[in-house]
Amino acid sequence: MKPVVIYPRGFLGYDIGLPVQRSSTDVTKLMSMMRYNKASISRDRTVISNSDIEKLHDQLTQGDRSSRSFEFREKVLKAAMIAFGTNSFYDWCMLQKDSPYLTDMHRRFLNDTFMFIYKGERTMNVRVWNQVIAVREAQTEDNRVDYLYREFFKMDESALFRRPFTMTNAISSWTSQPGGIEDLLSTLRILFGDTKHLH
Repeated sequence: MKPVVIYPRGFLGYDIGLPVQRSSTDVTKLMSMMRYNKASISRDRTVISNSDIEKLHDQLTQGDRSSRSFEFREKVLKAAMIAFGTNSFYDWCMLQKDSPYLTDMHRRFLNDTFMFIYKGERTMNVRVWNQVIAVREAQTEDNRVDYLYREFFKMDESALFRRPFTMTNAISSWTSQPGGIEDLLSTLRILFGDTKHLH
């Protein structure tokens, strides 16, 4: 299995070769992580933002005419497949449970994303999510908000009725919604992008 890394906003991902940001090691936190069997997700494995996602997002938000082309759409789809680092959307979603930064807002955002993929609707515009999701360590009270990935995949139903696990299927459903390619790219920026210049 690929090593797991933490992206700038606290979402987890599979290592796709982005440079790692080094931070000072806090021995207390390291011991705490080992105590809770989360040593494999070291806070020292925080990667820089995905520059391909950043460039595509900038191209979209700056009104570049090429952002309406088929070639641009193809670049977004390829960048998404690479950024998630796995062929299984289910595995990526399940991985998020292990993030030490999975706060109530992270959970709400992911749940909202599931709703967009399924129904083409969000409770809050993705640009607003971009402003409100911040990195902080999750606390016990963050667990009051359910993370609905199992419901999204219909895990309590027989295998015949479950939503397909593949990344290809998830991205296809996502981009088939009105405004889907823009939502996908804006979501990718939140998941894998920079926190320094929010817009």
